Amino acid sequence: MFLTILAFKRPITYVWGMNTWDKRRAEYKDFKTYYYHLSSDGWKEGRLFHTKKQYAHGMTAMGLATLKSGIIIYDFSLMPNHFHIILKGNGRQCISAFDYLKKKINARLINDGYPALPKDYGFKLTPIDSKQQMGINILYVDRNAYEKNISVPGGHIWGTANLHFSALTGHIDGIAAKELSCRERARITGSRMDIPPTWIFNQELGLLPSSFVDQSMFLDLFPSPKTYLTRLVKDYESFAKLGNKLEESVEFSEEEVDDIANTLAESLYPGRKIRKLTQEEKCHLCPLLNKNYNLSSFQIARTLSMPEYIVRQVLNSKDYGVGVGPTKPIH
Repeated sequence: MFLTILAFKRPITYVWGMNTWDKRRAEYKDFKTYYYHLSSDGWKEGRLFHTKKQYAHGMTAMGLATLKSGIIIYDFSLMPNHFHIILKGNGRQCISAFDYLKKKINARLINDGYPALPKDYGFKLTPIDSKQQMGINILYVDRNAYEKNISVPGGHIWGTANLHFSALTGHIDGIAAKELSCRERARITGSRMDIPPTWIFNQELGLLPSSFVDQSMFLDLFPSPKTYLTRLVKDYESFAKLGNKLEESVEFSEEEVDDIANTLAESLYPGRKIRKLTQEEKCHLCPLLNKNYNLSSFQIARTLSMPEYIVRQVLNSKDYGVGVGPTKPIH
C-alpha cells in the first residue's frame, strides 16, 4: 500500500571529510520499508558492462542481491554505465543490495581487465509515493534503453523490459537450479548462497528475470499491452519530469520532439498544428517546451521553424515565461 510519508529519516550528523556518497549512505540507513527507485550513478569515465557475458553476470547478480538483502524487485534495467531498480525494502536493505551488486560488477570488471569502479560510486534512492508514480517510474526504467538508442521499445534483454507482454520470453529456456549440482551452482553464480530450486539460468543471458522479479505490480498497473506500449512511447512529460528528479538527461528524437510540439499546440489551439500557428502563438509554446520537456533552444527552434536566437530571447523574456499566455485550450 502506498502512503504519504513526510519523514523517512531522522536528523543526520555528518562527519567532516565525508564525501557525497558517504552522506547519502548515512541518510539512507534510516529509510523505512517502502517502494523506491534506486538509480546508480552514471559513470561518465567508464562502463559497468562491456560484453554480453558481463551483462549476463549482472543479471545473475541482480537476482542474488534479492537473496542477500531481502529486497523485492518489481522492475530493473542494466545500462552500459548505470542501472535502475524499482524495489521494495528499507534503507539498510537497499544499501546492502547495492553494495553486493557493486562488489560483483567490480570484481568482474577487474577480472576481465577493465578499469575498476570508483570507490565513491554510489546511488540515489527516491521514494515512490503513489500508484501513479509507480507506473511512471516503471515506464521510465523500461524506456531507458529505448531512449538511449540501445534498443526498440521493450527490446532490451538486460532487464525487465523484455519480460513484459513478450511472447518471446516464454521461448527462452534454461536449466533450473534444482537440476544443477552444488559445484555447478557455485560456478555459475560465483556464490555459495542457497538458490531457489525453480530459478532458471540461461547459458547466454544469465539468471532469467522471471525467476526473481515480482510482476504483480506491473500487471496491476498495465492491464494490456496497448496500455503499456502507448504510455511507454508517448508519456513524454512524465519521462522529462522524472529525469529531472533523478538528475538524468532525457533524450528525445527529432520525431518525438515534433510529436511533443504538435500535441502541445493542439491542446492549446484545438485543431491546429505547428504549421498553422502565428509567430506569437509559437512564442507561447517555447517556455512550455523548455520547462515541461527540457527541450533545448535548438530543438525548439527546429520543430517550430523559428530562428534559434529568437527562441533564446523568448525563453529569457518575462512576457513569454511559463504561466504567461495560454496554459489551457483556447476556444
